Order: sequence, then structure tokens, then C-alpha cells
Amino acid sequence: MRALDRVVAHAARLGDPATWEVADVQHDLSLALIDAVWGIGVRAGGVANVIARYVALREDADGTPADLAAWIERIGGPEAFADAVKNRQRTSTTNGILKAEAVYREAAILAGAGVTDATGLRDDVRELWLTVPGQKSGTSWDALLIATGHDTVKADRMLRRFVAAATRTTEAKVSAARAHALVVAAAAELGVGARALDYAIWSHESAAANLKQPKGV
Repeated sequence: MRALDRVVAHAARLGDPATWEVADVQHDLSLALIDAVWGIGVRAGGVANVIARYVALREDADGTPADLAAWIERIGGPEAFADAVKNRQRTSTTNGILKAEAVYREAAILAGAGVTDATGLRDDVRELWLTVPGQKSGTSWDALLIATGHDTVKADRMLRRFVAAATRTTEAKVSAARAHALVVAAAAELGVGARALDYAIWSHESAAANLKQPKGV
């Protein structure tokens, strides 16, 4: 059986596609950017806390990357930003930069490219986005696209884990690029939106992970 056929068959455990929910579209590009960068490899609750703290500090925000980058500069830079949102996570445990710095760099890149809303998230801008440490895989870019309503998937750990189970291999053997391609193709085979399938997989894998978590954690 082809890998694609296995992924399509495995999707049956996600239930009736007619019942699948889709995450709300984030129209504030700055919040979508923070979510996309900070959300890789962490629980949703942690990212929600970062965003809530940022929002509480930004009554005057206009939602553009330029505004976000300028505000970070005004408060003292990425280090001060990390302290302001009480989160000093890094893009990687090995030589990673602060996620606060990655957010700042990405905001500056989007601002420099003249991006003010989701319509400006073009392929040429993606190439610039990937130059920031920790973003080379493109997963955070895909997360940004999904958050802003684009019909795609993000090949994070949840998606790779799902594809690994479907193809009877290990997560480590499923690259982000392969997981992305297979899930997009599976969505087409199923006649559903890629974004809807991505969210269904994320919901399924998150629930499975919570069941495996020791009590009291």
C-alpha cells in the first residue's frame, strides 16, 4: 500500500469530516506571528499566556509587523520582550535564540518586505522568513499561514507523529517536508480542506498525548 493510501486510511480515526472543527482565523498579523513562532514545540496553553501578556501591554497596537518590531525596540529589545511576556523559551535547546528574538526578527523581516496583513505572505517573503535561526524547516511559516486562514498544513511534531503511525514507521524517520506533502495530498484525496485536516490531526494527537500523560502532571 502506498504511503498516501495509508495516511488516507488512517484519517478514518479522526471521525466524520463533516464534524471537524477549524480554528478561528487570526486577523491580527502580529498575534499570528507570535503564535506561529512561539507555538512550535510547546503546549498551546503556554503560547496563550504569552499572547495574553502581550495583549495586556499593547492597547495601542495596530496589528502590523512594523508596529510589533517598533514596540519591541522601544521597550529595550528582545530580552526585554521576553521578560515582559515572562517567557524565555528558545527556538532550540542547542544554540537556539530566544523565541522573543525570533519574533522580533521575523516582524522586522515582514515589515521590511512591506507586509501589513495576510495578503502579503508571499513565497519570496517565506524565503526571508526561513533565514531566522530555528525557522529553517518552514513549520512556523506554515503555522503563520494556517493562523491567518490559508489552506495548508504545518508539519509539526503532531503531524509527523500521525504520519509515522499511518505509515508504520517512527516519528524520527518522517521529515517535515514528507509529512507536509502527504497530509496535503491526503486532504485532496478526502475532498477536504488541508487546514481542516491539519486541525483534526492536531486535535486527535493532542488528546492522545494528554491520555498518556501521568496523572498530576
